[in-house]
Amino acid sequence: MKKIHLSALVAIATLGAAFAQSPSPEKLQVVTSFLPVQSHTLAIAGDLVNVKQLLAKDTGPHDFQLTPADVKKLSDADLLIINGVGIEEWLGELIKKSGNKNLVVVDTSKGIKLVESPEEIEIGHDHSHAHAHGDGANPHIWLDPVIAIKQAAKIVAALQKADPANASAYAQNGKVYEAKLSALDSDYRSTLAPLPNKNLVTFHDAFPYLAARYKLNYVGAISEFPEKDPTPKQLAALVDKIRSLKVGVLFAENGYAPGLLKKIAGETGAKVSELDTLEVGQGTPTAYLDRMGANLESLRKAFGKGD
Repeated sequence: MKKIHLSALVAIATLGAAFAQSPSPEKLQVVTSFLPVQSHTLAIAGDLVNVKQLLAKDTGPHDFQLTPADVKKLSDADLLIINGVGIEEWLGELIKKSGNKNLVVVDTSKGIKLVESPEEIEIGHDHSHAHAHGDGANPHIWLDPVIAIKQAAKIVAALQKADPANASAYAQNGKVYEAKLSALDSDYRSTLAPLPNKNLVTFHDAFPYLAARYKLNYVGAISEFPEKDPTPKQLAALVDKIRSLKVGVLFAENGYAPGLLKKIAGETGAKVSELDTLEVGQGTPTAYLDRMGANLESLRKAFGKGD
């Protein structure tokens, strides 16, 4: 048997330790703005990427306030994935403060055909007008599952470009997720198509894309709610307006003035229901699918007969 010199054993041991301590390739660091894009990204990325949601679970994009923790998240990120159309209008300052010159911003609204906000029903006036978001385009594109498919495809492409070693995995995950979004779209079509009297009024101008996709008659959004209750004169004018438009259902966001809605419904004969804008909450791989499914059930019950 050959003798191995002690120095050789030391060298082999040192080399082995070096290999053992060699860091594995770091995962891609991705930050998303809020729930819809967080949900899409998690479904596509799987465990290949570290994905952080910028907004806290109890904060929506309309009332975001910058914190040092947000700056830190962005300073370490490779990609920032956003909805776009101006809903993350605070991003400019955040990106600047992060000092991350290598940050790639992925705007999932690019190439999407945008529409203006729905008519805004003014209380105590005889006319309506469009409620503009910034340049006039409504930003709530994520509430249309078909548009969500396009947004998810942009996320797949961005991850593949940033991390080509895992491109095939992102493609496969994206294909599986696209099938789920397509099934959601099919459910919306088959459920809503036969329902009668699909006139709706919402208390948030968030649903023009959803309404257009599934042929709902979006009468408009009520301008002064839910920020403040109406005066008796305003309430009477609102009731008259809803009656004249033959509105069958009033949709509010969870937590907004249920007593007021019930009062309006009692005087107009309209139903009261809720729709989720998906703006608040923590994104999970199934959050978008689950919450949009709940919206469909809410619409089915509101527009259906005998529910």
